[in-house]
Amino acid sequence: MRNPFVLVLCLIAATASVSFAQIYDLGGMYTYHYRDGRYSDWGDFSLHGSRIAIAEINESGMLGDARIRMTNENTIDYHCWPENAALMAETLMQKGILVLTGADCSGPAVDIARVAEKYKIPVISNGSNASMLSSVEEFPYFVRVVSPSEQYEGYLINVAAHFGVEEIAYFYTTDAWGLGARDVIHESTLQRNINIVQEYSYPRDTSYDEIKSYMTKVKQAGIRHIVNTSPTPDTVRIFRALHELEMNEPGYSFYAAEMVSADEAPEAVAGSLGYFAPMVELTPSPKLSQFRNALEKRLGKPVDPSSKAFFYGALSYDHMLAVGYAIRDIQEAGERVTSQNMLAYLRRMDFEGATGRVSLVPGTNDRADMPIQIVNSHGYKEDGDTVDFVSVGSVDPATGRLILKEDAIVWPGNVRTPPNQ
Repeated sequence: MRNPFVLVLCLIAATASVSFAQIYDLGGMYTYHYRDGRYSDWGDFSLHGSRIAIAEINESGMLGDARIRMTNENTIDYHCWPENAALMAETLMQKGILVLTGADCSGPAVDIARVAEKYKIPVISNGSNASMLSSVEEFPYFVRVVSPSEQYEGYLINVAAHFGVEEIAYFYTTDAWGLGARDVIHESTLQRNINIVQEYSYPRDTSYDEIKSYMTKVKQAGIRHIVNTSPTPDTVRIFRALHELEMNEPGYSFYAAEMVSADEAPEAVAGSLGYFAPMVELTPSPKLSQFRNALEKRLGKPVDPSSKAFFYGALSYDHMLAVGYAIRDIQEAGERVTSQNMLAYLRRMDFEGATGRVSLVPGTNDRADMPIQIVNSHGYKEDGDTVDFVSVGSVDPATGRLILKEDAIVWPGNVRTPPNQ
């Protein structure tokens, strides 16, 4: 018979070995609700993507006895809103986190990145693509797994020019992302000889009545082509106004930098019918299939791989993998896993993720070339639960060459004929 005292000692030793395993705490700032309380499917999928990656990293044993974790207490729903974003980030960084993840909206990310410099804790973003965030000199503690916005918004103007558009009305918000997009649109329209007849700028979360008043002036002026670079909630107000003013009709064309989701108001989805948006093209791969299967298992239901929510989930999965790989590489180099070392190794990221090859352009905070597709809203799918975004074109990131599948395009008013024909 075994000595019970020996058994107790063995249990204590085993427990001690587990408790002394290194735990690396991460912070997270995600958008699973908007400021007005509405559910954000893309932000929710982002959080799921991060948690799936954390589980895979820990279960793989790639970090040896070490583990990463992002507790509920260290995860904040910041509503994709700049107000108090810096304070929220500071609260997390004061807890001694290794890295701050998420930070998926550009306006707040600017403030978050500045706090990061103060605390010398790196921020890795899964979605903030404002052009100003490219600068290592201005934002030395910030990296992202997306390309800057000029690789997106300018392509909208290329599509408009392809179909002979000569005049537009332009709407944008005055946050960091909107102002960066404005510069891109101004330059692109100048290059393409497209005249901005009316231009409206406004703060984020401007009232629907004000947006509708601007759109009424556009209609009265007879402007038929509208470009919008506003965050999703403001974009939704624009589409709602287009619907209520009966502007989603043949002869119009719409171009927006953000994708809408089926959880928006039906009138907004109706107003968005036929519009164009740029989106990173997800190339089928074993890693992408692995992520999709894990996400569907976690949610207990199928997901739409063409949706904005799935896209953000995949990006978030990859940005958390980058954290795991950085820790692994530091360990293999025999160095201490510190926030400062994490920054250096995150800048060296180079791996195959769910969204393709993930690496940074040297000397920037930006992800290297991401293939861009042009998607076209066909309204609700038959299930009524998702918006049917159909890929109608692609852009070569190296040359900027635009290739469109014109026979796949639906235009406002649910017609197949371009407005200028």
